[in-house]
Amino acid sequence: MKITKVEAIPVRQKGEIKEINDSAQDGIIIRITTDEGIVGYGEVDSAPWVIKSIIDSPVSHRTCQGLCNVVVGRDPFDYKKIWDDMYLHCNFYGNHGAAIQAMSGIDIAIWDILGKALNKPIWQLLGGKYRDKVRCYASVLMPYTPGEAAEEALKWKDKNYTAIKMGWGGFEQTTCKCVELVKAAREAVGDEMDMLFDIGYIPSDQVTIDVASRIQLVKALEPYRPYAIEEALWPHDYIGYKRLVESTNTRIVCGENETTRFGFKQLIDYCKVGFVQPDITRCGGITEASRIATYAEVNSINVVPHCWSSGIVEAASLQIIASIPNAELLEYCEQDTPIRHDLVPDDIPAVDGYAEVPTKPGLGIEVSDDAIEFYRCDKY
Repeated sequence: MKITKVEAIPVRQKGEIKEINDSAQDGIIIRITTDEGIVGYGEVDSAPWVIKSIIDSPVSHRTCQGLCNVVVGRDPFDYKKIWDDMYLHCNFYGNHGAAIQAMSGIDIAIWDILGKALNKPIWQLLGGKYRDKVRCYASVLMPYTPGEAAEEALKWKDKNYTAIKMGWGGFEQTTCKCVELVKAAREAVGDEMDMLFDIGYIPSDQVTIDVASRIQLVKALEPYRPYAIEEALWPHDYIGYKRLVESTNTRIVCGENETTRFGFKQLIDYCKVGFVQPDITRCGGITEASRIATYAEVNSINVVPHCWSSGIVEAASLQIIASIPNAELLEYCEQDTPIRHDLVPDDIPAVDGYAEVPTKPGLGIEVSDDAIEFYRCDKY
């Protein structure tokens, strides 16, 4: 079997794109076709046209060329060698960030092809599954007032979630106002619900992002028993994360913006975070996420993938979570955006706070080509 075509297809919801922390308003779908007619799908949660240029760029020289040129003509079963070759050939323009993100989408699509070719789910190709279903946390944006925060938290408790993450949004306010939001949310749902808070790292006229103020905020939130505090500092502020972990009693977690096993080694070895959050569409795909998970397991660290986009990343995350012993939670994006609903019409549901691990071949989902064409946006 040979790969004959790699398509990087930007998709974008109709109408307004809001400048809020909702990356499900647009995206880029990777569709890979083989000479046996098997089609694999991946996606990248990043800037769509940046990723498209990395994939579609022509050859500049031996170690500087677009990823499509590296992949077309290859046997998808050579997935590890393909991954290493992509890593080599993007060396001149980046072995971090967008280049690895672009590789991630291609790698996910290749794994989808492998599963379909062998008529097996990806978790089985990775060695089997450790669980049939996964506890989800409802992942939502944090409102700006205590009343709205209480209402939002209670909404998901009433839908039988046992865990929720509230992020960004209202956390761009002062420490006192952030504490009021968390206090209201906790009082609304009671003591039994696990609550994660993604306090974000965008500075505002009320917030400066530095380790001293973040230590102060995390300590102020501790009476409300957060399960974890996420993304408290700039993504690669390793020194800051180390100090924050050492100075507080709450799980400090991060990793959605980190790439490759080399970056996660820093978070695990040096920062000693509570758990790591590789985004399968950014960290290097399923191939690299498996390596990251193995290293995390050796260091007694759990893996909780970042998962905020369409059903494609959700399915890819479930394949990883199912196949490793050191996992317990699935981030379940509850943002109501049309792309999220329409690209994977039969999305994996969260029922009473749990998602069942897919058993169909590949990613275990059906991606709608009609929806891809409807939301396709080749010009920006």
